Amino acid sequence: MNKIDKNEAHMILKKIMWDYDIDPGEIYDFISGERDNLYHFTKEMILIRILERLPWYEILALFPFHILKKIVSKNTIENLRSKSLREKYEYARRILHKETLPPSRWYPKDNKRHEYPLLSNRWYSS
Repeated sequence: MNKIDKNEAHMILKKIMWDYDIDPGEIYDFISGERDNLYHFTKEMILIRILERLPWYEILALFPFHILKKIVSKNTIENLRSKSLREKYEYARRILHKETLPPSRWYPKDNKRHEYPLLSNRWYSS
């Protein structure tokens, strides 16, 4: 996805702080490190809101690579509410930090016998 213009960026950042009257430019400056504080918010609170409320491709379009690496950190991922989001962003974090990935789920050792086989037992009993 290509980088987006300033108006689109402001609309996207407004999604994460819809319940507060905060200028999206202030949010971006706080995340990028150009601003030291953002009212009562910590950087971790904002990063968690970004990961929980924005699609991955919007996050990619909004931030350069060096900021993405800060956003998708172990500490931020551990504090996400959803287990599925934690798994998704842990995978992305490993790619961003050039770490090895776990084996795919197609690995035969991890396969379990299906609870409901394709054919019923009556086909095997004759």
